[in-house]
Amino acid sequence: MILNLSPLDHETIQSCKKHNDEQVDILIKSLKNVNDYLLANPGSTKRQNQVEYLSNTYDHFVNWYEDNHLTPPNISTIMLNTIGIFSGNKDFSIVSIRGIEYILRPNQSKIVQVLYESAKEGVTGLPYREIANRTDLTIHGKMSNYFQAELRVKDLFKYSKRYQKYFLITE
Repeated sequence: MILNLSPLDHETIQSCKKHNDEQVDILIKSLKNVNDYLLANPGSTKRQNQVEYLSNTYDHFVNWYEDNHLTPPNISTIMLNTIGIFSGNKDFSIVSIRGIEYILRPNQSKIVQVLYESAKEGVTGLPYREIANRTDLTIHGKMSNYFQAELRVKDLFKYSKRYQKYFLITE
């Protein structure tokens, strides 16, 4: 493979960034719209394909920003991961349930991601020990250790005492 770099002529990386920022903004708005349609009709394969296409297109832009040591605009606000009333951005640092947004700390994000992935796979909840194993968190703790103060376990998860499992709130 031969790398072929086109000359920028009178353009600069900053002018390219400005153009790409505009394109990324359009992508973000499109992703939000398609995700809203998908929430209304979760079984729509057309909308699922659109989300995948737009996400892949966005990834190409992210790669360009990284290659040029630049920060993409609005990277933390794109809600790519959606199930029912739950949505989360790429790294699960921002999640939304019923339109209420939560900003998560890194360990909280890991927990939410594990429960999101298990829900996508059709697994009905996970016990804390399994969550801890998948996230490298302490198995001798408990979920409420990670969700205190303004964000509580019950804000994001349902808990089944009978099965001793946590479920991401998706409906």
